[in-house]
Amino acid sequence: MDLIKKVELLERALKREKNARKKAESILEDKSSELYKLSEALKNSNQKLSKHLKQTTNQLEGVFTNIIDAYIVIGIEGYIMNMNKAAIKLLGFDNKEENINVFNLLKKEYREYTKEAFKQLYKNGTFSNYKAELITKSGDEKVVQINASLIYNEDGKPIAAQGIARDITNETLLKQELQEQKRQLEIIMDNSPIGISLSKSNAEGLTIANKTLVKLLGYSRDELNNLDPNLITHPDDREWSLKYLEALRNGKLDHYSVEKRYIKKDGAIIWVKTSARAVREKNKKYYYQVATIEDISKEKEALEKLKESQNRLAALIVNLQTGILLEDENRNILLTNERFCKMFGINALPKSMIGQNCSNSAEESKKFFKNPDGFVKRIEKLLEEKNTALNDQLYLEDGRIFERNYIPIYLENEYKGHLWSYTDVTIQKKYKESLKAQKEKYSSIIANMNLGLLENDLDDIIVFCNQSFCEMSGYKKEELIGKKATDLFLTSKSEKFYYDRIENRKKDKGDSYELSVKNKAGKIKHWLISTAPNYDVKGKKIGSIGIHLDISENKVLEKQKEQLLVSLEKQNEQLNEYAHIVSHDLKSPLRNISALLSWTKEDFQDKLGKDSLANLDLMQNKVEKMDLLIGNILKYSSIDNDILIEETIDLNELINAIKDLIYIPDYISISVKNELPHIKADKTRIQQVFQNLIGNAVNYIDKEKGLIEIDYSENKTHYIFSIKDNGIGIAEEHHEKIFKIFNSLGSYEKSTGIGLSIVKKVVQLYKGKVWLESELTKGTTFYFSIKK
Repeated sequence: MDLIKKVELLERALKREKNARKKAESILEDKSSELYKLSEALKNSNQKLSKHLKQTTNQLEGVFTNIIDAYIVIGIEGYIMNMNKAAIKLLGFDNKEENINVFNLLKKEYREYTKEAFKQLYKNGTFSNYKAELITKSGDEKVVQINASLIYNEDGKPIAAQGIARDITNETLLKQELQEQKRQLEIIMDNSPIGISLSKSNAEGLTIANKTLVKLLGYSRDELNNLDPNLITHPDDREWSLKYLEALRNGKLDHYSVEKRYIKKDGAIIWVKTSARAVREKNKKYYYQVATIEDISKEKEALEKLKESQNRLAALIVNLQTGILLEDENRNILLTNERFCKMFGINALPKSMIGQNCSNSAEESKKFFKNPDGFVKRIEKLLEEKNTALNDQLYLEDGRIFERNYIPIYLENEYKGHLWSYTDVTIQKKYKESLKAQKEKYSSIIANMNLGLLENDLDDIIVFCNQSFCEMSGYKKEELIGKKATDLFLTSKSEKFYYDRIENRKKDKGDSYELSVKNKAGKIKHWLISTAPNYDVKGKKIGSIGIHLDISENKVLEKQKEQLLVSLEKQNEQLNEYAHIVSHDLKSPLRNISALLSWTKEDFQDKLGKDSLANLDLMQNKVEKMDLLIGNILKYSSIDNDILIEETIDLNELINAIKDLIYIPDYISISVKNELPHIKADKTRIQQVFQNLIGNAVNYIDKEKGLIEIDYSENKTHYIFSIKDNGIGIAEEHHEKIFKIFNSLGSYEKSTGIGLSIVKKVVQLYKGKVWLESELTKGTTFYFSIKK
């Protein structure tokens, strides 16, 4: 059973195999038919393609023959097989006439590189942008760029290479030149002492910033690339700086140059001069802005100092006592000063004269000078020759004498104008003439006066003496010359004094002293000697010169004077005592008379008539005036030249005390404008000054409302006080008279004429002075000063 089944299975498998073989044979037969047909079609297609390829190759050969770039076909060994006209022109060779190997045309340094390039060509089939340098037949060097590919045979084996060689010699040179220019520009940029930047209008920050700008601002290049330059502009300069930038953006400006301040990274402020220019490209909304930034901080500081110097110089010129006139090359006024205008009587301000032309000024001014034609000719000559001329003497009609200087001004050897300076030397000239006359006069006086002249050498040997000295000493000239002066004239008493004085005397300084000497007769004389070093023409000290005056008689007179002073002092003491005695003896009867008059008036007041009573009052007033006069005379006589008492005085308290002492009517007010100082002085004497001046003011005020003002000021040496009233005033012709004793003005019955004399004497005692300012009917101000 199993065997039957196996046979059946094998029969069925064999049957299937036969059917499959039949089917495969049928398919194979169909495919073979298709392959034959396809082979025939490919054969026809290859024939057509070969024909087309041949046509295309012919067409390409025509194209490559006529293209602008060089076309070259080379064999495997490097020999040129074909080349077009452009290649013949480029290399100067024709392969039809010469057998050329391209490797021999290469410069040596490119041969190995080219071999490697050919290896890549054979490996990859193509290469592009190969560059090399060739040497043409004429010896020219050419740079070429080659794109090449391999040519294969029917078996696909490479048999040649073809390539297009483009002459890029000029392009290469241009690129090299551009590279060099770029390198030079970078060198210039990085080594420029001026900061340079480049920025786009449509971008923030700087596109390019050189090293100087980086160093100048303290920011790195990266920081500047992201930094808006306006943010580092000083706040005070931002607004107007933005206006310039907007004008540049809007096309209103192509460039601008300004000075402004920048804030560095470290916060420091610098002054810069920035120049910006817009570089616009067509059809583009944005533009480039090129800017140069130069640090001018030092120049700015120097300019400020220069301005200050110019201002000081201008102020100096304006205030010079020399007339200055500065003219340009066309004689237009550039500068003058007030002194010049005054000297020539020009009624104009110096500033208003700037720009005026002086071509005709000589003719206009010649009338001022004694030699008008000479004045004009001299100016014409100076302007023609343009040589410096100093100290020209000009004599004017009004007696003045001017000294004129003319100084031409050159800048880089180009004449730019001139400076005139005029100095009024009238006083100096007359002084010199007077000095000359005085010198001659005094020379004559000395020659004829009793002044002895003695010249000694360094060893005190007499080398010269005049006749007056001979007469003083009693010696003849021949007896003095060659002798030692100290041996002849010094006494035993004066010798020590003389040598001590010489030892203490400053080197090479003059000296004056008195000396006791003996003359030829042996008599003692007193000489006043003035001595000074004597020098030769080279400034070398050669001895001394002494002037001698015989003061022997003066010494006698001095002794007499001392005796007189002692006698005078005794007499003054006696006079003071006498004044006190007289004052006491006179005042006693006056007081008795005053008392009797008062008693008589009281006892007989009912019996006497009005006239008699008036006469008694008049007598009483006269007695009081006499008493006051005697008291003031005593005060005046007691003021001497010695300040016996000095104490610190509060003048404010002193004024209050005086107000209580003297009678001040209700209609008169006294005020102190400023607090008065504390001074050191004799209180009694200072009170006399203030009391007399205030009392006078009270007595001579005639207004319904009287006013007395007390004030003071001070300087380095004195206090200055003032007492002002609104009284009757004092006429100017009496301003000096009222300070003399017993002189009084007005009708005030108790005036003795001594009060202002006392004031003057006390003020002079304190080394001050007293004066007044007054206007009739309006009032008077008395001033007096006291030394501190």
